Amino acid sequence: MQEKYDVAILGVWYGCNYGSVATYYSLYSVVTNLGKSVLMVHRPWITAYDEKGMERRESLKFARMHYNVSESYNIKEIYKLNEICDTFLLGSDQLWNYGITKIFGHSYFLDFVTKEKKKIAYATSFGSSRFLAPWNYAWKALICMRNMNYVSVREEMNVKMCSKLFGINAAHTLDPVLLCDSSCLGALADESKRKIKTNYIAAYILDPTPQKKDALLYLADKMGKELVIMLDGWPHLFKGNQEKMGLQEFVVSDLNEYDWVFYLKNSDFIVTDSFHGTCMAVLFEKQFISFANPGRGSDRFESLMKTFDLFDRYFRNPNKVKEFDDTNKIDYQAINQVLNREREASMKWLEEALCNGTAEQSVINENEHLYPLRLVKSILLYYRARIKNKYKGRKK
Repeated sequence: MQEKYDVAILGVWYGCNYGSVATYYSLYSVVTNLGKSVLMVHRPWITAYDEKGMERRESLKFARMHYNVSESYNIKEIYKLNEICDTFLLGSDQLWNYGITKIFGHSYFLDFVTKEKKKIAYATSFGSSRFLAPWNYAWKALICMRNMNYVSVREEMNVKMCSKLFGINAAHTLDPVLLCDSSCLGALADESKRKIKTNYIAAYILDPTPQKKDALLYLADKMGKELVIMLDGWPHLFKGNQEKMGLQEFVVSDLNEYDWVFYLKNSDFIVTDSFHGTCMAVLFEKQFISFANPGRGSDRFESLMKTFDLFDRYFRNPNKVKEFDDTNKIDYQAINQVLNREREASMKWLEEALCNGTAEQSVINENEHLYPLRLVKSILLYYRARIKNKYKGRKK
């Protein structure tokens, strides 16, 4: 590890999620291609965790192969990164979803970054159209957001939310998976040791249900193709998800990032309930179907489908897949025109923030004055939801 870095990238690249690994690899590639040296910031922590156990993850093995990785800082000491990094860049994923990242304090709001350092959020996500968090957490998040120099969000609806709830200006940019052309992630498939298969549907299913199982069997039979089923990357969930999927003969196990990309890239068709699985389908110009996944956030799916006018590929109910006309092919010439336009705009935004912008730049919207009242309402909604869930639990 070198002594100084141009950019520190923060995010959940260390998690056992293939889509997250792809997201940060793409973002890292874009930033390094801009001539910047990059340090990937390891997991911040409040409570000590099993660091040795984390090192056994495929995501960490991948990271050690491709990045310079910082030590894992306690949130009381993460300020030390100011001594070695000039700019702090939040990646994508649901880093502003309180339910997911509260265990990291306000690290993913860059609360530890000093005033003279640039603070940038690229395509960062709230995971929904609301920001629900308790009083102290929400108000500190507000202060941190208004101290940012550049903010862009992954979901279009969050542009308005940033203005109304935090009183800041935010741009809408592409998820990093779509920021690079297909050769960036596609090259990872060449590192896989899996055997070449042909004539198959690649199914990447995070949350198996009987309805999704039936849909996969129906499509495989209708199209005359085999199935290759990939499940959630968390090892402790694999056995349970495999049982829920109920198609053990088609489920592939012990996948790393290279294998995941390999099966998606070489497939004839993709079926997924994953947002990043959907992004990969678009990136590799695949015919595909996406199932809504409300438990993981449907807003991001719908924002993506709106951008590329692909709602005919999006099914809230897997049983409706029998209405799908597989002869109606996606016109990737038209899709790529939109993708290239969005990619150019997103790259321009990121390059401006990284290369030309300064720590004096402010995201504050001077015309927005009611954001504190709206934040209070949001906080009250959080407590109301907690009381409602607690009451439900008692009734059961």
